[in-house]
Amino acid sequence: MKRAELERLLPEVLQRAAQADQPLGAALDVMADLITPLETALAQVDAVFDPHRTPDAFVPFLASWLDLDGLLRPGPLEQQYAAGLGQLRRLIARTMPLNRLRGTAQGLAQMLETATGVEGFGVRENVTAGGQHRAFHLLVLAPAASASVSELVLQLCEMEKPVALTHEIVWNAPGGAP
Repeated sequence: MKRAELERLLPEVLQRAAQADQPLGAALDVMADLITPLETALAQVDAVFDPHRTPDAFVPFLASWLDLDGLLRPGPLEQQYAAGLGQLRRLIARTMPLNRLRGTAQGLAQMLETATGVEGFGVRENVTAGGQHRAFHLLVLAPAASASVSELVLQLCEMEKPVALTHEIVWNAPGGAP
């Protein structure tokens, strides 16, 4: 905010006394110098809360707001998320829309794809094994490319599936069937 803008906020009697060589004028100059950096920061505050524009060090904090901090590991920032910081940014951006699908097979598959950056996850419900129907069980078909982040896949399955269900994960060969 410029000094002239601050001066206009004063009552008229004080505006006349706000000359550059007077104490009030000097106080207005100091106030303008103090307010300018704050106004600049507030004009750009939306960038802090945008996962794609926020500083790297703030990304884990944003993840904690969405209850994703359980996916982070201790250590240097670059190693905290198994799939990388860029993928964590994408996950943070997509978490709220994915929450509408939470508890569904489609939601679990999309969450796994978003969190790992690997496409091709499948989730089957009402599976049969050896001719026997397995009630309350999910079969998660994970692409072979996701094996490098297998710990993350396991965590996400536990976190995103309905609590009453059991699950198993099968890593496919590239282009193959389980």
